[in-house]
Formats: sequence, C-alpha cells, structure tokens
Amino acid sequence: MIHRKRSAHPSTRRGAYDDFHEWVRSLPWVVERPYSLGTPGVRSFGVECEPLGRRQLWLVTGLQAELESDGVGVALIVPEEAAQELEAANCGRSVAPMPAGHVMVSVYGDVDRAHLEYLVLTAYGYAMS
Repeated sequence: MIHRKRSAHPSTRRGAYDDFHEWVRSLPWVVERPYSLGTPGVRSFGVECEPLGRRQLWLVTGLQAELESDGVGVALIVPEEAAQELEAANCGRSVAPMPAGHVMVSVYGDVDRAHLEYLVLTAYGYAMS
C-alpha cells in the first residue's frame, strides 16, 4: 500500500531536489532517453537490463508545471493497479494511459524528498519486474 506523506515547508525543500536526476541515473540499469517533443526541461528515464530482458520507460520529469515537486515535475509509469493505489493515497493523479496496461501518474508536488524517492523506487521496481 502506498501512503501519503506531506513535506516540510517549501522554502526548506528546494536544495533537497538539486541532485534528483543524478540520483535517478545512479540506479542500476537506468538510462536517460532523449525526449524529442521539443519541450524544454522534459527528461525521460527507462530501464535497459539485457540480463533480465527488460526495456521499459518508467519515469518522466519536467511535465505539468502545476504539479511539480519543486521544479522536478515527476510522472511515474506504473501498472494500472499501482496507479489506482497512488490516486487512492492522494499521491498523484493518472494523466495518460500507456501500453501494456500501464498508466502515467503525475506525482503531486507537496511530497518530501524521501517520499518522492520511495514513489520513484516503487515505479522502478515495477519496471524491473
């Protein structure tokens, strides 16, 4: 079950997100993929794990400014059931259906770094399974 956790005051959070993309790229088998829609600031990440035969887009950042996590704007790509859990926990909202029974979910911007990492690692786990 995914739980909602509110963050600290916004003025104390900004520095906590400065290395977010570096942290994401440090995860095993994560690659940054080019995003070609001509949208400045949008970045997408996938897993490419040849030993497990996995190649999956699972994270997009820089979308939907009104839902940004301090400028990160995180959207996760998760199975439909996980998307429903994220919505039920008030962590985000579904924004687009994706192939293979997955959904893109925008994460609400008022989560702290630890909770954002938890949500991102949850999506990463789905991408690797």
